[in-house]
Amino acid sequence: MSEFWDDTAVERLDEFHLRGTITDRWSVNGIPNGGYLMSLAARALAEVLPHRDPLTLTGHYVEKASVGPAELWVELIREGNTVSTAALKLVQEGKERVRFTATYGDLSTTTGVTWVGDTPPDIDRNKCLTSPRFLAIHERVELLFSPVTADWLRGKSRDAMDHELMAYFRDGTEPDVLSLPFFADCVPPTTFTKFGAVGWVPTLELTVHIRAKPAPGILTGRFRTRYLINGLMEEDGELWDSNGDLVALSRQLAKYRGGQI
Repeated sequence: MSEFWDDTAVERLDEFHLRGTITDRWSVNGIPNGGYLMSLAARALAEVLPHRDPLTLTGHYVEKASVGPAELWVELIREGNTVSTAALKLVQEGKERVRFTATYGDLSTTTGVTWVGDTPPDIDRNKCLTSPRFLAIHERVELLFSPVTADWLRGKSRDAMDHELMAYFRDGTEPDVLSLPFFADCVPPTTFTKFGAVGWVPTLELTVHIRAKPAPGILTGRFRTRYLINGLMEEDGELWDSNGDLVALSRQLAKYRGGQI
């Protein structure tokens, strides 16, 4: 059984109305992870749209979501031959918590010119450091941090905000296109490498681009922040599959609240 698939299950109530249940197994300090919520929305959209694979998803996190039932309302914007675009509102207790927009296609038939200007991080798994399991989310996903960027786990800081790591579900669930939004957001904030493992960094907006269906096995990720201005930071992410293929890119806008939990 897959905890992730269980906890992103949706029930279709009408053509554009679905329901899901947000569990406490993917939370950070009791607040459901934004990538988990995006994967829940991605699964609901895959149920409604004629195209099954998300190509791009964007979430604006209006209010904190909570554990419990969630109503998922889909608005079909355009249905085309190769892609479809829609919006989804995640509603709890009559309040919109997150607004998603997405374009879906078929990754198995997508073809065209390909050029990749980078390579995945070179990480020796045997030398990786594991983050402490002090949050519910850490019981579900294993994060193995490269020693190159993991000084924060040794109580040290570096003059950069970045992570290089490997990630996989602890229960053996293989990654797929609907789980990639979760993996793009399950990593501790990049601020930890410079300022330490303190503070609260809520996501304001998250965008994930899916480039390919991931091969079975461990994902490798690179996440970095170049600008933190007036408490607002961007975080750019890359996810590579076990074959060394780039499968997803992400960018989020978050608010850094140093020293606040």
